Amino acid sequence: MRISFSILAVSYLSLCVVSTSNAGGVQIGRTRIIYDADKKEVALPLVNKEKEAPWLIQSWTDTGDGTTRGPFIVTPPLFRLDPLKEQSLRIAWSGVPVPQDIESLFYMNVRTIPATAKDSDDKNTLKLIFKTRMKLFFRPKDLPGSLVESCKNLSFSRSGNTLHVTNPGAYYSVFDTLKLGSASVEKADFVSPKGNAEIPLPAHSSGKKVTWRCITEYGNATEIFTVDLT
Repeated sequence: MRISFSILAVSYLSLCVVSTSNAGGVQIGRTRIIYDADKKEVALPLVNKEKEAPWLIQSWTDTGDGTTRGPFIVTPPLFRLDPLKEQSLRIAWSGVPVPQDIESLFYMNVRTIPATAKDSDDKNTLKLIFKTRMKLFFRPKDLPGSLVESCKNLSFSRSGNTLHVTNPGAYYSVFDTLKLGSASVEKADFVSPKGNAEIPLPAHSSGKKVTWRCITEYGNATEIFTVDLT
């Protein structure tokens, strides 16, 4: 059986793009990437869990808008990953100047495209293209404090149905959970270092206590922090 790769849709083929952290038969070794400035590169391992089918892997970074390419060199940018094989992407900083007193946020994109058997080219099939998008943090040397301290030192205030969050630290605080009273704040994402965020609150939410946890470098959660609204 001959195997080929097809990225563009043809008349008998429907393509669906699915965003996931487990890209079809390809397992991605991390859920976020920390790029320490004192390293030459960071590896992102990929494993093809399929026993027969290869996958085509395409990867790139962007600055957050989904269009502008990020200041990283990813190698190999496009390659074939055979069944039950593992290969790592190598992510290297291009040297573009960024702030040295806070973390900078970029995004890593991994698109996995399944193989198509030659004998199925004339059949109606549904082909899934998986795309994984994860946060990539560039961390300068000798930042003060730590990620956990930045998370712990967040401050909160409320105005109407908006929760205002201030992060005085040098690290991004990415929420694992956030609650006002007993109500979960589902739209909470992150607060930039030395920055602010405005987060919509659930309708009719009440309470004075805010409880939250942040995601660590390893993808797990910090301890629970609690503070009264100012």
